[in-house]
Order: sequence, then structure tokens, then C-alpha cells
Amino acid sequence: MRPLTLDEKALSKAAKQRANKQLQAQRRKIGVRIRDVKGEPVILEIEGRSITLNYEMLRRFIRSLKNRHWNMSLDISTGSSVLVISHHIDLWSKDRGYIELYDLPAYQKELLTELPVIEIERN
Repeated sequence: MRPLTLDEKALSKAAKQRANKQLQAQRRKIGVRIRDVKGEPVILEIEGRSITLNYEMLRRFIRSLKNRHWNMSLDISTGSSVLVISHHIDLWSKDRGYIELYDLPAYQKELLTELPVIEIERN
């Protein structure tokens, strides 16, 4: 996983600030607890499918899988996008598992505009 470039970070930060400002106005207007956008939101694209998520959190998970083999796939069969990261030590080991990262909530996604698109190519 590569780090975000300075341009991508700037786009992500600006989109997050705009969205959080609009969410704050909505909280004042309706008085309901709405969560702010956290981290570095990006649009992650794998094989033509996309998911909007916190790239900072994704990189943290990938770094925690040090010395493990891992594979990413995007599942959209449930209606919302889910990024599934399966990991294992070696092919014959029983030490394996998976991590599921879900799409950002709809109320956050609709406010996040002009996000950087990160393309992941599968090997």
C-alpha cells in the first residue's frame, strides 16, 4: 500500500472539512447526533468497483499484517460495498483470517465531493 501523495492528501482534507462543516450545520438544525468524517477519506477502486473509506485506517490494518500474505477483494453483493482482506502465514497454516471494512455511511458519502481515487490492481 502506497502512501497518499500531497495532492491526494490535500483533496481528501478539503473534502473532509467541507463535509464536516455541512454535518455540523445539520446537527444544529435537527439536533440529532451525526458523526463527523474521520481520517483521510478516499475512493478506492478495485477492478472497476469502488468503495469510499478511510485510507489511513486501511493502511494501518495492512501494516499490522506484517510477515503475512494478504489479498484484497471488494464484495458488493449485500447492497453496500465491503472491502475484504484475507490473510494467512502460509498455504498450509491454520493461522488465517479476514478483515471486513465497510463503506462510509450514506450521509457522509453524499457530502464528500472531489475525493481522490486510488486504484488498486490485483496481481
